[in-house]
Amino acid sequence: MLTALYTILVFCLIIAIHEFGHFVAAKLSKMTVHEFSIGMGTRLFGFKKNETEYNFRLFPIGGFVKLEGEDEESDDPNAFGNKKPWKRLAVLAAGAFMNFVLGFSIFLIISSFSSGFTSNIVGTVIEGSAFENAGIKPGDMIVRMESGSYKTKIHDYNDISYFSYKNGSNEAMITFRRDGETFQKRITPTYLESEKRTLFGFSPKVFEPTPSRIIISAYRQSIFVIKVVISSFADMIRGSVSMSDMSGPVGIVSEIGSAAKNGFLNVLYLAALISINLGVVNLLPLPALDGGRIIFVLIELLRGKPVDKNKEGMVHLVGFALLLILMVTITYTDIIKLL
Repeated sequence: MLTALYTILVFCLIIAIHEFGHFVAAKLSKMTVHEFSIGMGTRLFGFKKNETEYNFRLFPIGGFVKLEGEDEESDDPNAFGNKKPWKRLAVLAAGAFMNFVLGFSIFLIISSFSSGFTSNIVGTVIEGSAFENAGIKPGDMIVRMESGSYKTKIHDYNDISYFSYKNGSNEAMITFRRDGETFQKRITPTYLESEKRTLFGFSPKVFEPTPSRIIISAYRQSIFVIKVVISSFADMIRGSVSMSDMSGPVGIVSEIGSAAKNGFLNVLYLAALISINLGVVNLLPLPALDGGRIIFVLIELLRGKPVDKNKEGMVHLVGFALLLILMVTITYTDIIKLL
């Protein structure tokens, strides 16, 4: 019961914020908005104000904002398709933007409960570890890590942990600062077979929470999640991430259930991850997604005239069908993993 409640709350919150972004941007752009709906399927209840219907629907797995002239020709001067390209771009990007804002806001709440923040500064070094053997000392600031083609700037301990995950036990180049000088050392981390993870052999310095550090932590966590999502998609394209590593609605519900058992803050953390993930995914240049629609507006700016609505509609229809197939496949994989 608790899992169902949290799932509905999380989905409704994330979807409502996303659609609210589109809605507000459309209203500010003086576009005709026919409907603002949370949920899909049968209408449960709602009301109408001016030309806009505000509805709640049966299934809390989606939502939409219905704009005049979004997918068809219209004589209405306030139709989506008749507005200037920059206004249409703002409306299309506003949903993802609000998902980023929501993710940041949730991380802000979570950070305010933290007893301290890990950093990219070395706190202690384990005796006999790779870091000690390389001469890295407490107080050194890790600023860059690279191995092969994977290179990343280091802003906090999350970046170091993710690099360790990506790099495994391969040799890595560590760039660090000490007393204003920059040094580089090649290090091979230790692989722990029993824990299936690698160790560089140090603990980060932990800072006491302050208002500024709470804000910085929330911001850096948001940026970190965006980076991880983009990196994961790149890995999927390269084939280094399999379909079984991806999660759909069933997998998300399962994760929410697990998080609920560990407290409300864990549910909030998962909600932030999902919200930012949704924001990134929606901006991908794929048909039927906001990112795909943005591409068509950018093409219009380059050509000086819009793409034929029928052709654009066909592209989005095919893209939507492919996304449905992908979603069904991922959902099937989620169910198999749970059995």
